[in-house]
Amino acid sequence: MVKCMVKLFHLFKNYYLGVSFIGIIAFAIQEIPYMIMPLIKLKSNPIMNMQNEIPWIEKTQNIFGVLSMILLMLIVKDNDKFFSIDTYKEKVFFAITVLMILINFIGWFFYYLVFQYNWLIVISQFAVVPLYYLFFGLWKSNYLLVGTASVFFIIHTINGYLNFIIKR
Repeated sequence: MVKCMVKLFHLFKNYYLGVSFIGIIAFAIQEIPYMIMPLIKLKSNPIMNMQNEIPWIEKTQNIFGVLSMILLMLIVKDNDKFFSIDTYKEKVFFAITVLMILINFIGWFFYYLVFQYNWLIVISQFAVVPLYYLFFGLWKSNYLLVGTASVFFIIHTINGYLNFIIKR
């Protein structure tokens, strides 16, 4: 049997601080567009050139984004399988997780082709990334991740809306 995690320190109930290998893979998958970005010569890169004008929103977004990434990769639970879609709940949340990352990749595809439409950016780069984390957390029953990703979703989407819809 492939080990899906390493438990380092018991936190509470069946939650441990450790290393979630499936969480690391999920994080790496979400980072693929950023890994290939340096290889693409974009004429315009509004996401990377974005100027946040409300400092507390940017700080809050960063805090909950980093917390979500940490909880994705460093929180493990007892008897957690590396990959399981045995139950109806697991199938639904895994499918939605995959859908979120596909929407993100489609958005990046259009972005790289310089079809950088404001609403598409807000939906595919700002809203679905935290939703990807949220549904991953629901799939793996990592409710700490679900909590932080929910706040990350709200703040990250508001930040995208303020920078790409309101600012036009």
